[in-house]
Amino acid sequence: MNIVALVIATIIPLIFLYIIFALDLYKVGTFRYVLLCFVWGGIAFGIATYVNRGLYFSHWVSRDNIVRYTAPIAEEILKALILIYLVRRPNFTYFVDGAIYGFAAGMGFAVLENYQYILGAPGSELGTAISRVISTNLIHASASALVGIALGMARFRRTAGHIGLLTAGLLVAMLLHGLFNNLVSRVTDGPILIYATGIGFGGAAFIAFSIKRGLAEEKRWIEQTLGMADRVTGQEAAAVQKLETVTDVLAPVVKMFGQEKADQIEKFLVMQARLGILRKTLEKLNDEKMKKAVENQMAGLRTEMDEIRRSVGAYTMLGLRNIFPEQASPLWGRLENLIQERVAARPASGGANLWAALGQRTTKPAAPPPTNSTTPSEDN
Repeated sequence: MNIVALVIATIIPLIFLYIIFALDLYKVGTFRYVLLCFVWGGIAFGIATYVNRGLYFSHWVSRDNIVRYTAPIAEEILKALILIYLVRRPNFTYFVDGAIYGFAAGMGFAVLENYQYILGAPGSELGTAISRVISTNLIHASASALVGIALGMARFRRTAGHIGLLTAGLLVAMLLHGLFNNLVSRVTDGPILIYATGIGFGGAAFIAFSIKRGLAEEKRWIEQTLGMADRVTGQEAAAVQKLETVTDVLAPVVKMFGQEKADQIEKFLVMQARLGILRKTLEKLNDEKMKKAVENQMAGLRTEMDEIRRSVGAYTMLGLRNIFPEQASPLWGRLENLIQERVAARPASGGANLWAALGQRTTKPAAPPPTNSTTPSEDN
């Protein structure tokens, strides 16, 4: 057994998965769900192996036809089951999350399949490992990511549209997987590894491109929805819009307050971005149960944000906001500073909602001016 081959068959797929996961600028797709999808991919491989062997030993389907036709169908359905479950979770906000979760499920499947092929190829373990991680593994991951993208797009549709997009996503994934298997099983001459690698990297590049497009749309959502309703000031919202260059944005904070405070503020800004995305998600959802779950998640995010505000301190937060000076009236800038200090000083157990209190005060009618009960005396 070649230990180096097994290490390559494990580490390289995980690196690809990390690259895809790192593209999620707003971290809406949680690492816990990514890990869950990866583990499910391994479980799906075990079930698929059992199904494929059952078909072979029953003599219903030949080995070649299993590889070319039935395996792509069964494997894509099995990998997609975790995505069908997660699509109703509040963390599954858009097709960016679906792409990442699907990619994770495909990589989990691919890693265990790598072990099967390496252990079954004595004398050529290293070549098998290298060829698979740059071709077959990427196909497994990309095909599952396509299903995740379809489910993410279907999340805001009603039942008929949801089923239609899921079916379309599965068919495209099966087609991609089937075309790849037919290529590697039928073509016996020419640079077959180059062809396979090209398809694998092409699929991964398309997934990365789709994630980038989704992030651009989510950025527009944040711009449209993030604001005072979630206790986010204009300067903070401006900082959220610069998350792709967050290191440069927070450089002055690092100089003034240190790296630890800057890291806390970065986490705070990411949470605000997630809050803006969830608010837009809430507007687009049709299912009341899913809306309730999103509302609960938003409430939890606001609580976490308030805790970070208190931990960072009002002075540091004001330093961040000075990076993006308010362009409106200085009066509103001073008012926001006061509000920020009050929020930061609020006890951890909660308290009065300052925004609601301000709103109530501004809607109350002005009190009439006091009147003098005595009348001035007249001159005689």
